[in-house]
Order: sequence, then structure tokens, then C-alpha cells
Amino acid sequence: MQTPSRSKALAKSRAEQQARFLPLMLGSLLLVLALLVASAANAMTNDEKKALDKISKDFNTTKTMNGEFIQTAPNGDTLQGYFFIERPGKIRFYYSKPSYTDIISDGKTLSIEDRKLKTQDIYPLSKTPLRVLLSDNLNLSTDSRVKQAVVADDIISVVVEQESLFGDGILTLIFDRETSLLRQWTIIDANNNETTVTVFNVESGRPIKQSLFKIKYDVGPGSRN
Repeated sequence: MQTPSRSKALAKSRAEQQARFLPLMLGSLLLVLALLVASAANAMTNDEKKALDKISKDFNTTKTMNGEFIQTAPNGDTLQGYFFIERPGKIRFYYSKPSYTDIISDGKTLSIEDRKLKTQDIYPLSKTPLRVLLSDNLNLSTDSRVKQAVVADDIISVVVEQESLFGDGILTLIFDRETSLLRQWTIIDANNNETTVTVFNVESGRPIKQSLFKIKYDVGPGSRN
């Protein structure tokens, strides 16, 4: 049986771990969403070009997506939640407990909120990697940031180097070859920390409540613009 002091220590340790890994997790999330616009411009074969062109075409015909995600941190801890996307410009990533993170874009502004601490960071969407993903049109065949693309029977793997608002990283994206849907991504940062996100129960083309993309600018004294 744990003593009250030990329980408090464990709770404090978990909170510190979440605070330490949140920037990495968030960085990986924004990097991946932005890098849906990357292409295999470096020595791309005909099969690779055709596969990535199909991803572009299929993605551009889909204006809304929603589903669930599981995120694995470098220490093995996992977080999960729900995501909603409506192009152009709108996104929502809602993390379930023990995380209290909420990421929202209303088309012009990106908000990163801690629902428990009632703090909020605000960024212009135009200055984040999300601006490209959330645009009306994506083109996966002209960007030089992709370093490798591999086409297998059932998946397409794309390796990308990218600078972002939240730091640099090397990213591996896994797409379903038949449906062109993004299934999983892994990012390795400059310190060789690896974070993996897997999405599932993905639906596309369904109407999404606009209230999900509404940013509240009065969440607490920690807010900033």
C-alpha cells in the first residue's frame, strides 16, 4: 500500500514526464501533419511517383476526416485521443486523460491548450506547418524534403527531413496503398528520441460540428498570443 507522500511523489513524477515529453509529442504531431505535402522528388521511380500522385488526388477529394489516435512516447508511455480535420484551415486534436492537451485551429489561428492547468499558447496558423496540410490543394510530387519513398504491396513508406516551429526531425510516414490513408508515423528528433503515432477508426467525408473548431481565448492567465 502506497503512503500519501509516495503517491504524491509518483503523481509529481508523472506530471513532470508529461511536461517534458509534450513538446516532443506536439512537435511530432505538427511535423507529420505538415509533411503530408512532401513528395519523393529525390530520384523518384515511376511507381513511387504514381503512388504519391494517387495519395495527393485522393486526399484532395476528401475535405473532412476524423478518427482516433494512439501516441507512444520515447519512454514507452502512451497517450490517446480523437482528431477532426476540415479543410481548408480547421483541425482538432483532443487528448484523453491522463493528458489534458487540446489542439485547435479555426482556420486562422492555432491554439494549444492544457485543459487542467488552464493555460494556452496561440500561434498564427500561417506560421505553422499545418498551413500546408489544411490548404485547399495538396501536391505530393514537387517537394524536395523527402529523402526516400518505398512502395510495397500494401503500404507506402516516406522518409522526410523537415524544419518546423517545434524543432527539426526525421520522419517516417506509413500510408495504406489501397486507400491512400495515413496510418502511422514515427519521428526521431536530434537527441535520437523516437515518438510513434498510430491512427485508426478513420472516417472521411462526414460533416463535422463547427463548434469543435472554436477557440476559447479566455482559458486562464497562462494564455498568450
